[in-house]
Amino acid sequence: MVENNTCPSCGKTKKPWFKLCYECNEKEKQKPSCEVCGIEVPEGHFLCKAHWIEHKEEKKKLQSFKYATNKKEQEFKEKFKGKFYFNSQRVKSKSELLICYFLEANGVQFQYEPMMNIEGEMRPDFVLYNNKGDSIILEHFGLDDKEYVERKNQKIAKYQRLCSDSEEFYFISTGEEDMHNLKDRLGKKLNETPLKKVMWK
Repeated sequence: MVENNTCPSCGKTKKPWFKLCYECNEKEKQKPSCEVCGIEVPEGHFLCKAHWIEHKEEKKKLQSFKYATNKKEQEFKEKFKGKFYFNSQRVKSKSELLICYFLEANGVQFQYEPMMNIEGEMRPDFVLYNNKGDSIILEHFGLDDKEYVERKNQKIAKYQRLCSDSEEFYFISTGEEDMHNLKDRLGKKLNETPLKKVMWK
């Protein structure tokens, strides 16, 4: 595999596994994107055309059946509910917000959803760093339905192959059960990486 260490956007040096350098990646995240699928949308929009149509159609259904409480409508409400913010960075869930606070409290440097090339374009939930050049990919898996679990297993397989090919990468994950005690649960997983500490806050 030929390593490309130059950012295609600005020409600065970058890590070969990342599509852009840190600065360009941060600029990329500031571009407006669809709140459902993440693709870039025009300024002032919050949904791509396909999901805007879906949103509009579902809104009509909700207006027509305002007293209905079926499962589909409830899932729709959850999909478009308010987002959470950490230091002006929007995150997708309360669990990811808790992880952000945990990492900050323990002085861990990290990026949220950086763009990476891992057998195609991927955006891990978190990439953590130390001062020795190691990168720890942290994914939070919060659901357990069949389709989600299939995507989860595909992601894990890609991360494991990356870690086998490159000694500077490590992979760990969290689930909803870990959110009740990040100090012990996530701390224990981090202690299996170069970020290990005697005590986590």
